[in-house]
Amino acid sequence: MNKTKLTVVLMLLVMIIAITNVAARHDGHFTWGACNCQHGGERGGHCHCPWWAKMDTYCRAGKTLTYYHNNYNSNHHLHRIRHKRCLDASIGNCYDYIIVGSGTAGSILARKLSDDPNNKVLLIEQGYWSSLNPNIQEASKWYSLLSDPLVELGYVSVPQPELKNRTIPQPRGQGTGGSNSINAMIFLLGNRKDFDERWGQIDGWSWDDIAPYWNYINATFPHTQLDRNDSIMSELLQSAEEVGYKYNPNPNDLDSEQGQGGVAPRIYMAKKLSNNYAERVSSWNAYVQPILPRRNLDILVFTQVHKILFDKDLKAIGVQTYNLGKKDETYFYSKKEVILSAGVFDTPKLLLLSGIGPCDELEKHDIKCLSNVPGVGKNFQEHTILQMWSAPLVDQNTTLPNHVLGGAWGAVAIEENGEYYHVLGVGQVNNVKAIQIFIETFHYQSRGSVTLLNNNPLSKPVIDPNYLSNSYDIDKILNSIKVAQSFLSTKILSKLTTNKRRAISPTYDINNDNKLIEWARKNIETGLHPSSTCTMGNDFDDDNMIVVDNRLRVRNTENLRIADASIMPTLISGNPNQITMIIGFKAADMILEDNDSYGS
Repeated sequence: MNKTKLTVVLMLLVMIIAITNVAARHDGHFTWGACNCQHGGERGGHCHCPWWAKMDTYCRAGKTLTYYHNNYNSNHHLHRIRHKRCLDASIGNCYDYIIVGSGTAGSILARKLSDDPNNKVLLIEQGYWSSLNPNIQEASKWYSLLSDPLVELGYVSVPQPELKNRTIPQPRGQGTGGSNSINAMIFLLGNRKDFDERWGQIDGWSWDDIAPYWNYINATFPHTQLDRNDSIMSELLQSAEEVGYKYNPNPNDLDSEQGQGGVAPRIYMAKKLSNNYAERVSSWNAYVQPILPRRNLDILVFTQVHKILFDKDLKAIGVQTYNLGKKDETYFYSKKEVILSAGVFDTPKLLLLSGIGPCDELEKHDIKCLSNVPGVGKNFQEHTILQMWSAPLVDQNTTLPNHVLGGAWGAVAIEENGEYYHVLGVGQVNNVKAIQIFIETFHYQSRGSVTLLNNNPLSKPVIDPNYLSNSYDIDKILNSIKVAQSFLSTKILSKLTTNKRRAISPTYDINNDNKLIEWARKNIETGLHPSSTCTMGNDFDDDNMIVVDNRLRVRNTENLRIADASIMPTLISGNPNQITMIIGFKAADMILEDNDSYGS
């Protein structure tokens, strides 16, 4: 054999060794021929190679294989091999359950699924540790978090035609606890009709089905209701009663005859530790922080999931992740299930990036469509909020309560059918002590969408709430405005406040509907309660817009579920954090039931 042939043979041999060994990566380690390399975790990223392993041909082989490794659409075979090794317990990046997102539901899932020490669970979070930010823990600081880029994603809607082409911020939390770590902590479930008449059409989701979960949360989850006898709270309650609201000692007791409706001091998801300090309570700090030492629960922070991995039968077998600090990719594999709890915007985004969604949309972004699921990212629903007016107190020497929970301290008056509620608050407005009123409106008929900007996983989703696109919603807004205006003329508020009321709405022309709605279009803001972008339903055959079934399994796939606010069929008459907690608990029970049956 001449020198040329010998050289070619040796080069081919080196390339074969490289290609054979590169698949032997284990827990951040991999080998190229005789090069022992490390990256990921806390490792530094270096290789020890003999001189002959540095040949250019060898490096080109490694580069080519790296490209092949990262190009999932060309690489089903490699992932099948690794998944088989996962099932055989022969690789390190292998878990029974992988949970994407450590928010309200994801934290509960991590706790419940890891309660069995035989389950190895991976919880992946794109933000950082919320315990490092004292403003998250201190309840009164919540509003400052909405402008903190370390904990808030900075999502904004596209221009809204019915709101004078305004773009509307869509705040969402990142970091352990998710949006539950930056929200206003209101503890209000909703109206029983939401579940009996709307959710109850889906098997297993009626009020009778979910009440045990709510009773457990209500009994064990720390929360604080403001004192009805404190400061001027009694006057606020009386003014609402004068308008027609009945006093309701507990609007979260949906089994009572009064149910949700009426007026009550606000209830917060916070624990008052002193007269000067209250601590935020979230599903993260209530359920996960106490179990951080568990050996069967791993948590990754600053790590974004870019793609769900599927086998040829569309069985979810793992995820492709990207470390936002180290800028590197890693693959993790699941023996049982992958559960998406990334939230209303990022769960549909991840499905779309993974090839699950409307094929026509995916093809526009050069994403291979693995399964045509038209409902992914559709049916977006929201609440809206309007600040109506503020009225200075006659007595500016009035001692305001030391409100350690932040925001406008006060009462909430909830319409009997859960169509809207009015918040009566007292606090400082431009250094003037004043009473304020806000409207939050529920059960809109308008539907929006969440789509992709492009196929780059680091790009933000395109969010279109499509506010007030249905005329029914305009009538609802008008009605809630007129009820809010009636508070101005109550005897109680007339006595407490001056006539220098800052009328944010056109109170001088309350009977002119056109001017009222024109004003509303200029002033409506997000209610911070997005939902329903991966809608749950009973039967995939009856409705092609359904994304998950009643057991939260994603259409046309196996071993993939969603458990977050995106699965809501309709948005409830309250703050969605509580029903999302219920979703987390119920999802955990269903996952454990189904996987126990697999092994029986």
